[in-house]
Amino acid sequence: MGRLGVRRGLEWLLGFYFLSHIPLTLLVDMQALLPPDLYPVELRNLCKWYTQEFKDTLLQSPPAWFKAFLFCELVFQLPFFPFATYAFFKG
Repeated sequence: MGRLGVRRGLEWLLGFYFLSHIPLTLLVDMQALLPPDLYPVELRNLCKWYTQEFKDTLLQSPPAWFKAFLFCELVFQLPFFPFATYAFFKG
C-alpha cells in the first residue's frame, strides 16, 4: 500500500471517528448537561449502568467545570462533527 493508500485509510478512520461522536455526544455526554426528560428511559439506564460499571464519577455527579466542558462540546464541537466527517470522507 502506497503513501496515498495509507493517507486515504487515515482519512476514513478519522471520518468514522467524527461520525461516531455525533450520536455519542448527543445520547451519552449531553445527559450530564441537558434535562433528563429529553432522553428515553433506556438511554438514561444505559448511562446509569455505564457510570456504575466503570465508576465514571464525572458523569455520575458532574462538577461545574465538567459541565462547562460539555457546554463547549455542545456549542463548538458538535456542529463541527458533520463538517469534519464530510471533509474526511470526501478526501
